[in-house]
Amino acid sequence: MEKINSIQNEKVKSAAKLKLAKERAASGLFVTEGAKLTREAYASGFVMRRCFISAGASNALAREFGSFGECFIVTDTVMKKISSLTAPQDIIALFEVKDTVKDIYGQDFIIALDRVQDPSNLGAILRSAEAFGVKTVILSDECCDPYSSKALRAAMGGTFRLNVCRTDLIEYINKAKKEGYAVIGTGLDKSYVTVDKLCSFQKKIVVIGNEGGGISEITRDACDMGMFIPMYGGGESLNAAVAASIIMWENIRQKYE
Repeated sequence: MEKINSIQNEKVKSAAKLKLAKERAASGLFVTEGAKLTREAYASGFVMRRCFISAGASNALAREFGSFGECFIVTDTVMKKISSLTAPQDIIALFEVKDTVKDIYGQDFIIALDRVQDPSNLGAILRSAEAFGVKTVILSDECCDPYSSKALRAAMGGTFRLNVCRTDLIEYINKAKKEGYAVIGTGLDKSYVTVDKLCSFQKKIVVIGNEGGGISEITRDACDMGMFIPMYGGGESLNAAVAASIIMWENIRQKYE
């Protein structure tokens, strides 16, 4: 297995650039850090372009991931150059983003995210979506990158197993209505329907908004109705990932109670 000792190596410099969203978008590649996340991406059908393994890692790690694709043994200095973490993992891998998107109107409950900016929030929502049986999560074009290092770590592999689609949200909502979906925007208005009414609608899309401003005015106008989660303490609002998780749990509870 070839060794790389210099941070000036072209493969190293190319991998390091993938810490930037624009470079990931331009190259069609994303990075996994750590054996667990790398295994999950590979097991989910993502194609590994290459990987970098720390010289201090076990031989078993090199044997395992060497069978996935092109691998290099690198120094700690090189790993630090590529990694987005303060303490780099023993393996960093580059994967191709999948081009194909599965049917985005094939389920009776879909979560859509409007301008969610915090990658940890986005990842947490994807993790909860997988836990509560949601198959499709729609991202507006203004959402942060689900393939950023923070989002991938927060999703705990959920990104790889869900149908995550970035699209023009208004166009998607308008088409969804024609497909028979009730489109429900979340907010704090007490005149909205409460979350316990969620399963009054056979097919629904629930829109979760931006952490600071909620859903945009244009998105709110495109929705059929609004929905809120009653709160009985002193807080004014919920974290976007917490709100999304409550709604997804409530959907599954009502469906199977």
